[in-house]
Amino acid sequence: MRTLWMAAAAALAAGGLVGCGSGGSEDTSGGGTAPAPTPTPPAETLALTACAASGKGTDYPVGPGQTYTTLDQVPWESLKAGDTVRIYYSSTPYKGKFLVAAQGTSTAPVRICGVRGPNNERPIIDGSGATTRAALLNAYGNTAETQNIHQTRSVIVIKALANGSYSDYPTWIQIDGLNIRAGHPNYTFTDAAGATQRYTDFGACVWVDRGQNILIADNEISDCQMAVFSRSTDDGEFTVTRNLRIAGNYLWGHGVVGSELEHTTYTQSVGTVIEFNRYGPLRTGALGNSVKDRSAGLVVRYNRIEGGARSVDMVEAEDFPTTARALSAYRSSFVYGNQFKKNGDDGSFFHYGGDHFGAPAGANWGESLFRRGVLYFFNNTVHGTGTNARLFQISTTLERVEAWNNVFWFDPSVTLVNLRQAENDSLSTSYTPDGILNLGVNWIRSDWTDTDAWHTLKGQVIGTEKLIGGTSAPFDTSSSFVPLASSSIIDAGQANPSAASAYGVNYQLNSSYTPVARTVKGAAIDLGAVER
Repeated sequence: MRTLWMAAAAALAAGGLVGCGSGGSEDTSGGGTAPAPTPTPPAETLALTACAASGKGTDYPVGPGQTYTTLDQVPWESLKAGDTVRIYYSSTPYKGKFLVAAQGTSTAPVRICGVRGPNNERPIIDGSGATTRAALLNAYGNTAETQNIHQTRSVIVIKALANGSYSDYPTWIQIDGLNIRAGHPNYTFTDAAGATQRYTDFGACVWVDRGQNILIADNEISDCQMAVFSRSTDDGEFTVTRNLRIAGNYLWGHGVVGSELEHTTYTQSVGTVIEFNRYGPLRTGALGNSVKDRSAGLVVRYNRIEGGARSVDMVEAEDFPTTARALSAYRSSFVYGNQFKKNGDDGSFFHYGGDHFGAPAGANWGESLFRRGVLYFFNNTVHGTGTNARLFQISTTLERVEAWNNVFWFDPSVTLVNLRQAENDSLSTSYTPDGILNLGVNWIRSDWTDTDAWHTLKGQVIGTEKLIGGTSAPFDTSSSFVPLASSSIIDAGQANPSAASAYGVNYQLNSSYTPVARTVKGAAIDLGAVER
């Protein structure tokens, strides 16, 4: 059975589950604004196959009339390389939650996948009222406290077995084709000990506690604290999440009302790739971001991202700074080919650098942990609503944003169009706030200013003479983001600078948010995320 994303896979590179490949080489310099070498671009592939047994391990079919009829019958604690858990569509949602700790391989990954229904429906895994396999109790934790921590914060958790070796970690795990929902403090579940519990505020539908080569693809994930969370620490290589790929999912309705701590996705890994996804708005009243990231080797490409206090928030590695700062990839982030739409009144669109300020001299927190590198931001289309727009918030002058081939349009209701937002005024005297913004060719509404009347920004903006302006939207703002005929953004793009020359803009999302190949049709690439 073909999925929405499998139809596009034929146009993409062949292969199954692939690593992200953007972890970067070691860099012991400890800082600087010019990362070297630039990380190798991760492979561009979704390449999902039908949800079928791999033939390399045990097949666990789940569903009406199958060997297993409920999720808690599956021996999750015993999965091995090559095993496949095939969850068949059922008109009744599966009320279950589980843990994945298996160690797959590149040629025999462990796959949990959905077999679609007669109308192409994904099987639903519903965390509200879910039951948990009793045999997982000691796998979640060695004490009642740790068991509760891991059970109350997720519907699906990827972590090592607590009753196994401390240095174990899951590898080559693939979760695809499912509708995962309702792991939020609004709901309760039955834990592995048979007690009724409520989900905690800080959690996620899919929580990656540790693991390497993890693919989360072609799912619909909704109504949790967050859709996906990944964690890394400095306790050893086995506690570092590496090569996490979030691809081709529909993520919407997350967050906790009144809280800015929970986001649609929140990642802290080495080699994080977020691509081909559709991010819907957070739940009404939630104050988090769409994409929050503390990774080394971040690539965000070919997504449709709507809502959020910030569209993309790229800040310091909070829990594994020693590991992250030793990688050159920590100093280079790539955001390209995306469609963004949000209310500018909710916050700046793009934040790069760090978010814990004012550290005293010698402290192992604060500005010394910031990215101190370059955000490469190109061929994105931004549609702002509301009354204010503040595009880039750059923490210090040790951070730089290189921006080219983008389109920045704001509705007529937006009366303030600012290139930058002032950063935290409490920065210590050792650092200069507001960063460096280096502009190539970009299109922006012609009444832009660098900042507002209430702030005098430090840092620097370079290249404003290269901006192309206009007073009306140069693309279809209703849904497709396709450039309008004869608009000035057609064939106006420049070549990528040498540091990003390997990062081609090879795909785009169509009006149905399905990925298709992008081909330059004129003398040069069009500005923005979509080629006319």
